[in-house]
Amino acid sequence: MKNFWDGEPVGKKELLRLLTRDGKWLRWEGEKEDPNDPSKKPKAGCKDQVEEALLAALHSTNVVVLLGSGASFSAKNEGGPNAPGMWHLWEAVKNGCGEAAFNDIAKSVIGHVPADGEDNIEALLSLCKMSIELLEVRAEKDAAFPDRARLEQLKDFVATAEREILAQVGFVRSDTELPAHTGFLRKFARRSPEKPRVKLFTTNYDLCIETAGLRLGVVLIDGFSHSAEQRFNRDHFDHDIVRRAASSTKADYLDGVFHLYKLHGSVDWRRRSDEVVIRSVEDPGEDRMPVLIYPRSSKYQEAFESPYLDMFAALQAALREPDTTLIVSGFGFADDHISAPIWSAIETNLSLRLVLCDRGFVEQHKLFDEDAQEIDLDLSGQRPYQSKIARLVQQGDTRITILNGRFEDLADALPIISGKTDRQLLQDRLENLREDDGT
Repeated sequence: MKNFWDGEPVGKKELLRLLTRDGKWLRWEGEKEDPNDPSKKPKAGCKDQVEEALLAALHSTNVVVLLGSGASFSAKNEGGPNAPGMWHLWEAVKNGCGEAAFNDIAKSVIGHVPADGEDNIEALLSLCKMSIELLEVRAEKDAAFPDRARLEQLKDFVATAEREILAQVGFVRSDTELPAHTGFLRKFARRSPEKPRVKLFTTNYDLCIETAGLRLGVVLIDGFSHSAEQRFNRDHFDHDIVRRAASSTKADYLDGVFHLYKLHGSVDWRRRSDEVVIRSVEDPGEDRMPVLIYPRSSKYQEAFESPYLDMFAALQAALREPDTTLIVSGFGFADDHISAPIWSAIETNLSLRLVLCDRGFVEQHKLFDEDAQEIDLDLSGQRPYQSKIARLVQQGDTRITILNGRFEDLADALPIISGKTDRQLLQDRLENLREDDGT
């Protein structure tokens, strides 16, 4: 079946649809008048409502952004590779292990060789991890443990799988196209520096945000020191960037500064043998272990380890702040350890506003009818937290804006804050020069 989104490679705000209280997905543009029936009043689109909600988000005292894997699909490399989905990770692990060895492991933990449609890498790694833990308990108590070879085989498989996953998510290059990420950051960089910094949370391991920030010249405070060997320390999130003249004691907050929290780790994080987390792109080794929460059911337990615990604590604290807007895009609410704090904030923080954007709310085959002003809401394929949030909209909760669309469509729809600082004007001029020079 043809995918609707494959025919829309560039983000377009006109592709967004808004969930209304009536349980309809309303199109961006309004209906055109029917020349054959002048008495029929055309229905309005969602354009004004969405722009109003997004403008309010930009001007909120506190802005919290959560980006899931769907956001990284907007990044493009000419000729590939691009951001991997779960199926790509499954195939990468299978190729890395060899199909015969892969099927042997899968059969031993699942009970059969997975058929098409059963390619769930998270479930497979979860079963492998549980099998390893059970076998290790038996091995400790039995010196003549007969399944030691199988235990080592499972450990080797998990190590290979993690290595292949790390390679797949490190797809961002110096020439990777990141229009959605740069556009998103550029618009939020124009917020007043007197307001609290925008907090960017992401479950993605890749470097899309960091690379986009580098190109824009914005500053990302991500918990790492500014020393030659950058070390993680949660106290660095309490630091800020100011500009101070040599002849003055007055300090002005620098514009274009963000806080970045990578909830599941990053491709360029390594844990040394002394447990210190540093930034490094060196190949993993015994004293340079990757710092990632891999896709498996133990994600919740692993989130209580440092540095992940610091990130999740920051998310929970941010969601409790008054006059806060939470923007969520590309996150499917499959991770309960993230979904639960969001739902808790919706329940308890009356001043919290939520903008939720995901392309999976409306079945994509229904989107081909571009003249359909409204599409009926269908919650049958949604996860529990998504369904509960959608039902709040139907019950008239005006704090919540739910959009069907991609991260790049949302980035295009974000309004531009009028007025720029001198530094922002200079940045725009320099960017125009680089575009003219083709660099």
